[in-house]
Amino acid sequence: MTEDDLQRLESWAGPLIEKLEPGQRRKLSREIGVALRKSQQQRIRRQQNPDGTPYRSRVGQKQTRRARRRLRFIYEKPGHAPEEREILNWFATPETYFGFDQKHAGELRTFKKRRVIRILERDLTPVIDPRAKRNQGKASEAMFQKLRTARYLKLKANADHVAVGYEGRIAHIARIHQEGQNAPINGFLRYDYPERELLGATPDDIERVYDMLIRHLGSDLEG
Repeated sequence: MTEDDLQRLESWAGPLIEKLEPGQRRKLSREIGVALRKSQQQRIRRQQNPDGTPYRSRVGQKQTRRARRRLRFIYEKPGHAPEEREILNWFATPETYFGFDQKHAGELRTFKKRRVIRILERDLTPVIDPRAKRNQGKASEAMFQKLRTARYLKLKANADHVAVGYEGRIAHIARIHQEGQNAPINGFLRYDYPERELLGATPDDIERVYDMLIRHLGSDLEG
């Protein structure tokens, strides 16, 4: 559904809506907003873009990489003597090791491979995902389960306009997926997110709004 379609609908309905009393306009805006939010929620649940194409599935390293139990090594920072370091729940990128440095920092740290003098222990045992047991036997989790709830997908309606969308930090997250942006996963890694449109008008949405307007404005049209 193009922006021209929305503009034509607005041009047709705007003058008629202006004839309604403010209370009637608020009621109409609210009803349209509720219907549009419901249709957006249902489409996100079906994992579809507004044009009917499916969301691109979770693929690649970001989805399949598993953390490993332990890595011990001798590490040399510039200007410092070599020392033994250990990280837990670690994984490797082409240039770094990344994991939880419990003994020295008490937080997640990144170590450059070129500064590792020697590997002392490489425990490749996969770390058990705490969600694995809870989700055992269930179908793979659909994306955006939280973003389609009324808690996050806000509805605002008054006598002058109606809006369905996200706010604040959630709006930033939604925009990353909506536009397929490159964004950080954490302080060290970035990811090219595929475009998955959370918000958008479909032909059914436009027809639904048109029908609602006809019902509310029928008397004005006949007159």
